[in-house]
Amino acid sequence: MKLCALTIAATVSLAGVCAAAPKPLAWPEPTQTMKPWVYNWWMGSAVDKAGLEFQCRELRDKGFGGFHVIPIYGAKGGYEKNWKPLLSPQWIEAWNLAAGLASYNGLGIDLTMGSGWCFGGPWIDKDHAASSGQKVKRAGLGGTGYMLDPFDPEAMKLHVAQFDKWFGKAAQSVTCEDLVRDDSTDEAADILVAARPRAFYHDSYEYYGAEPKKGQDVDESQLACFKVWTDWCRENGYLTRNEAHGAPSNWLDFYALADIPETEMFGKNDRDILISKFASSAAHVKGTKLVSAESCTWIDEHFCERPQEIKMFLDRLFLAGVNHVFYHGCCYSPVEAVWPGWCFYASVEMNPRNPIWREMGAMNKYVTRCQSLFQTWTPDNDIAVLWDPASFRAKHKGEVARMTVHARDWFYGEKIGEVAKELYDAGYAFDYISPRMVKAGLAKKYAELVDPERFEIPSRARRTPFDAKSGLLATRWKKDGETAYFVVNTGSVAKVVASKGTFTAADPLTGEIMAVREVALAPLHSRFLVGDGFEVKDCVAGGTNAFNLPGPWHVEPVCGGPALPAPRKLDALVGWETFDDAFSGTMLYKTTFDMLSVRPSSLSLGDVREIARVRLNGRDLGVKFMPPYDFAIPAGVLGEKGNVLEVEVTNLGANRLRWNDLNGVDWKYFSDINMVGLDYKPLDASKWKPLKSGLIGPVCME
Repeated sequence: MKLCALTIAATVSLAGVCAAAPKPLAWPEPTQTMKPWVYNWWMGSAVDKAGLEFQCRELRDKGFGGFHVIPIYGAKGGYEKNWKPLLSPQWIEAWNLAAGLASYNGLGIDLTMGSGWCFGGPWIDKDHAASSGQKVKRAGLGGTGYMLDPFDPEAMKLHVAQFDKWFGKAAQSVTCEDLVRDDSTDEAADILVAARPRAFYHDSYEYYGAEPKKGQDVDESQLACFKVWTDWCRENGYLTRNEAHGAPSNWLDFYALADIPETEMFGKNDRDILISKFASSAAHVKGTKLVSAESCTWIDEHFCERPQEIKMFLDRLFLAGVNHVFYHGCCYSPVEAVWPGWCFYASVEMNPRNPIWREMGAMNKYVTRCQSLFQTWTPDNDIAVLWDPASFRAKHKGEVARMTVHARDWFYGEKIGEVAKELYDAGYAFDYISPRMVKAGLAKKYAELVDPERFEIPSRARRTPFDAKSGLLATRWKKDGETAYFVVNTGSVAKVVASKGTFTAADPLTGEIMAVREVALAPLHSRFLVGDGFEVKDCVAGGTNAFNLPGPWHVEPVCGGPALPAPRKLDALVGWETFDDAFSGTMLYKTTFDMLSVRPSSLSLGDVREIARVRLNGRDLGVKFMPPYDFAIPAGVLGEKGNVLEVEVTNLGANRLRWNDLNGVDWKYFSDINMVGLDYKPLDASKWKPLKSGLIGPVCME
């Protein structure tokens, strides 16, 4: 059960550290921004007070810092009467209600500047529309129309003017706090101004086929257009979040226009760290603090997303330099909607209807701990890698060729991709930099400037001991003279990080901070390490004196649906899908046992699908959502006779979704794209096989 045979002397408490040890590390007090945020899809903007109150309360209780409102297409089946046209007085009333409830619950709130994506709407005429003639994608009532010309500043002026009416200085926008009342927020109907979001947002650049006018420079015209937007936001006191990827212009300069550059990873195959480093590089070179990310978008079929996969996805974003994640996302739903409520077609379904929501607080604590350090430390990248898309453009002979996160030949087909991969795999810490940034003198903060066209191994840059060969990838940080690493085991076997001296190891999953001389990292696990002189070693399995808990097990439902199965006794552990292939929720497994002569110090649950919360003789041992499902047993908890082990296991929602479609439940009643699978074909979960669920084991102690 033990990962490695670490010596007892390898780990000591911080209280007993000698003077040569690194400075003690502590998790900062979390702020709104350090906590994860979430996309909040408003279908038809048909939100109401009860639904918003429930949503805000749930987000607060699960450790979220805020949400980002995106008005989109609507829900049908009688809900059409509640649709609210974007920027209408009714819509502003709903927005004000959401902003007030967000503030009351300690949450921040952002807003897409428009409906769906990209920028545009009924106020954009053909003369100011993108040359492709594309309409706004997935727009809702009041937001349909042409996408604006992304190379035309006059088009952008038309767009921001629509929001200036409500959110500009002349409108004297109220703050979210102004809308918080002890009695009722219904009075918002009398308010003729709009509450202020923290930031306005521009979604991923999908102006397909749009081209600058003849004689216009791609980079200059793109920046001139979007500078109208960022200037308006700053003049009116708002931050900007911008997804520049997909644009034909230099991403670095385009990202750098915004206060918060935002990247994205998508699905199973678009999780490229080197691509997402463009957003963080723009922030690092420019010197801005926050780098956000559209996170966990469509990583599997609906309600099939395993928590360990979510964690692995987030870690790749952290390795790319992201420090402000937005789950994609939480679709607003009225409380009375049939399960699983309103759903967005490309979402990870991070909402209160998802069974894993019950334990999402554990995942969010992990994210918060990570981001609390990322946002208070300084990136320690000493190489600037020059990126100029001129050679890529030359290959396309004047054609305005897009560069995306999905198709990456524009990057790996050029020298920049080859050099970036070689540097990253070798453990060098670097940012990308544009010619415009170099000209502005922003390369001076780096030890070396690397031109991929004349590449040589850097001589003044430091290699980290964490590289592709070791299976451990890392980002490097600094604060108060200390060097720190965020290290992730991306391999399939456990590794040990050791040093000749004592160093600090902080586990963002558990919050434990220890002074150590070596630490083991299981696959997919991570640590913050403060110190130097690190080396990576193979993990040597230790001996074991484990003994299995034979049962029997009493199993009964805690919560979930479509119906609660009857309690039962299991003589041997099996997945509960073998006796109820529809139930999605939480089951309680309980067994009683007597002690042998050995006094165990740890408990292993074996295979768990998917999240386990453990109590031993009434003592809460914590919650885990990824393997190894091992729990330390505190001294004095076990007795000689009648020990009681309780394990609450939460599964995924897939089996209940399958039951819905097998039984003709009417839950897919959304306009536009409605609900589709990863293949973009209509979703039919009735064809799925039941997913393994519950405590599979074996459960043992040692």
